[in-house]
Amino acid sequence: MAKKHRLIIEFCGGFGQGLALLYALRSSDVQVAGIICRDTQSSLASKLIDFAQPGYEIPIVTGARQPLFSGTVETTTSEGVRLLAETTQDEESELTLVTFDRLTTLALAVARDPLLASKFTRIVVQGGAIRVPGDVTAIAETNMHGDPEAAALVLAARLPLVLVPFDTTSSFRLTEEQVHMLGSLAEAVGLIDRTTMSDMQFATSARGLHAWIAMLVALSPDKMRTEQMKLSVECKSELSRGAILADLRAKPSVGTDTAVCVEVEMAEAERWLQTVLDQGGL
Repeated sequence: MAKKHRLIIEFCGGFGQGLALLYALRSSDVQVAGIICRDTQSSLASKLIDFAQPGYEIPIVTGARQPLFSGTVETTTSEGVRLLAETTQDEESELTLVTFDRLTTLALAVARDPLLASKFTRIVVQGGAIRVPGDVTAIAETNMHGDPEAAALVLAARLPLVLVPFDTTSSFRLTEEQVHMLGSLAEAVGLIDRTTMSDMQFATSARGLHAWIAMLVALSPDKMRTEQMKLSVECKSELSRGAILADLRAKPSVGTDTAVCVEVEMAEAERWLQTVLDQGGL
């Protein structure tokens, strides 16, 4: 009997992340062991759980509120940090962390528990841009730019990490028909409010299903191809903060060895999506 996937998901909202979370909640071979989110997104996570009806209790906890060096000192350890640091492996299932947010909570958990790496089969990080432009600056992607120091700490910790960058996630494209069908589903679930979002705004967000590809990597690692790269994170320059720097020379020597997802089987991503569309999310 195949082992069941246990997932802890760090979720910061949005259509693409909501769809990926919904897929995990509805999958019979997945147990969502916890959801870490920002304060403002806990109600959305609860709404998705109510809609999916997974049949078991799922803790929703709050992650780190501020980046590591934001100037604001958090006087208490967040529930998200405790969840990661205190979680345990299960011999009957693989435990995977999937993070769609900046890496502050994970960095604090690593600092709290140096043996964190032994608890997870994989840690799938959606974020970064290596050979393509970022979405915040020309070279930096949102999650890395949001807390570069945390990203640098996580890379240096040598976790069982798979980075899923823009280079890979941006290659997933939807048809106009799929965008329309997803719009109806998203509205029914409460992921979007079409009264405050134009068709063009929704079409743009629906085509950016970066979290969808990261979830595929987490649940079907046999459907991806990785390359080992030496990576570092730019933390000093104001112009390039949050940029993922890859040493792509023939004999790389700068950075930490990191598994980078460079390709996924798009046919599998399409199959997953079509399953959700055929079921209407139900």
